[in-house]
Amino acid sequence: MRDFLRSPVARLWVPVLGPAAVLAYLDRGTDAGDLTYFVHRGDQLLSGGWADTFANPQLQSGPLQLALFGAVRDLGALAFLIELGVAALLLYVLGRLGLSDRARLAVGLLAVASGLTHIAFVYGHPGEAVIPLLWVLAGLWAREGRVLAAGALVGLSAGFELWGVLGVAVLLLAPRLTRAVAGACVQAAVVAAMLAPFVLAGTFRMFDYEWRVTSGTVIGLLVGPGAHFGWPLRVAQASLAVGAGAALAFALRRTVHAVWIAPLGVALVRLMLDPVSFGWYWLEIEVLVLVAAGVILNELPRRLPASRLRRALGAQH
Repeated sequence: MRDFLRSPVARLWVPVLGPAAVLAYLDRGTDAGDLTYFVHRGDQLLSGGWADTFANPQLQSGPLQLALFGAVRDLGALAFLIELGVAALLLYVLGRLGLSDRARLAVGLLAVASGLTHIAFVYGHPGEAVIPLLWVLAGLWAREGRVLAAGALVGLSAGFELWGVLGVAVLLLAPRLTRAVAGACVQAAVVAAMLAPFVLAGTFRMFDYEWRVTSGTVIGLLVGPGAHFGWPLRVAQASLAVGAGAALAFALRRTVHAVWIAPLGVALVRLMLDPVSFGWYWLEIEVLVLVAAGVILNELPRRLPASRLRRALGAQH
C-alpha cells in the first residue's frame, strides 16, 4: 500500500481521473449535443451500408470518430470514455513534454475544474480537445526526428475532424526540411487511406457542404451574415492557418515552446476566419493554453533560483 501511495498512479492519475469520472457520472444522462447524430452515423459506418456514410454533405466528422462512437453507442459509456480519455491524453502529453508530476497534477485538475472534459462531452465534439493535443505530441516527435510517426499522427487526427490536417505545420519542427516533407507525405497517405474507401465504393459528398456565415464572426463583418462559405473558401482559410503555424514553427523550432505555440497559431487563425462560431471551438484554445501553462509552470523552479543568483552576484559587484 505504501508503494502504491508513492506511485504516479496514486499521486497523479487517480487525483485527476477521479474528479473527471465524477463529472462523467453526472453528465451521463445529459443532452450531448451533436454526439447523438454522430452515433447514428457511426452505426451506419459499421453496417452493410458503410459506403454511403458520407452521402449527406452535412456530415463533417472524421471516420475514426464515427467508428468509435458507433462501436460504443451508449451515451453513458461515451461520457466516461470521452471525459476520462481527454483528461488522460492531456496528462500523457504533458508527461512526454517532461513535466513533473506536480505540474501535471496542477494542470490536470485545472482542466477538469475549468470544464474541458465536461464540454468535450456535452457539446458532442471531443475532437476539439483531442486534435490539438495530438498536434503537440506530433510536434514533439518531429523535434525528436520521428517525423514519419509524427506525420501519421497528424493524419490520424483528421480521422476525428477533417481540420486535423492543419496540424501539418508542426512537422516543420523536424531537424531538416526534407524530413518534414516526408512526414507530410505520410500524413497525406493516412488521410487518403481513411477517405478513399468511401470515395471509391459509395457516394461521398462531404465537400459539397456550404456553411452560412453567422453574425458575431470576423467573416460576418466583411461579407455580412447569411453569405455562403463553401469548401474553396475553407481551403483559403486553411492555407492562412497553416501558414501562420508554419511560420511560428520555423521561427521557434529550437525551443520546446514551439510545440504548443505553432498549434495555437493554427487554431487562432482558423477560428478568427471561421464563418460560424460555436462554444466548443474554444476547446482548442483552452487545451493549448493549459499545455502552455504546464510547460511554463514546470520551468519556473529552474528559472527563479538562477535569477536570484544573478541578482546576488550583481549586488556583490
